[in-house]
Amino acid sequence: MSKKTLIQLLLVLLVFIILAVIFIKYFYEKKEIKKIDAPKEKISETSKENTNIIKDIKYLSKDNAGNTYLINAKIGEISIDKPDIIFLKNVYAKISIVNSEDIYIKSKFANYNSKNYNTNFYQSIKVEYTNHKIDCEYLDLLFVENIAILHKNIVYKSSETNLLADRMEIDLITKNSKISMNNKKEKIEIVYKEQNGNY
Repeated sequence: MSKKTLIQLLLVLLVFIILAVIFIKYFYEKKEIKKIDAPKEKISETSKENTNIIKDIKYLSKDNAGNTYLINAKIGEISIDKPDIIFLKNVYAKISIVNSEDIYIKSKFANYNSKNYNTNFYQSIKVEYTNHKIDCEYLDLLFVENIAILHKNIVYKSSETNLLADRMEIDLITKNSKISMNNKKEKIEIVYKEQNGNY
């Protein structure tokens, strides 16, 4: 075999080796594919429990006579056990009775029944209508019956009277009220305003 043929054979062999290396490196070699999982959103137990929280909640109810009941709250939480009950925080309510003055109620908390509109207000309750102001610890509003029942440490103020009692029931239509003490032996404390403006 001549020297020239041997060199040609070596060159051809070298070309095949280079081609084989290129083929193996770029076309045949199995590339390691890293599996990247999409990040799983972790939901903590507290956020699972709080999925029923609603911010800036507002309900408007109207009866057949045209009386309306508007209730607003900064936060509302739907009860898991009783879905008709909504726990409200920082509550403001307005009761508009046909041919009568509006009644305004503010409280720290309330339980609102979305089925019958009954509402149990509690803590730091303030009720206002015309020149009447009432503070108490609990207020049960029975919208369908048009009755508000106030409980515990009631302080009633008007332009002529200051009054302290344990229980007050107000007819929302007529504004007539029944006032009583839990202990029958205790008396309702009433202070009348004098002509000079002092109590």
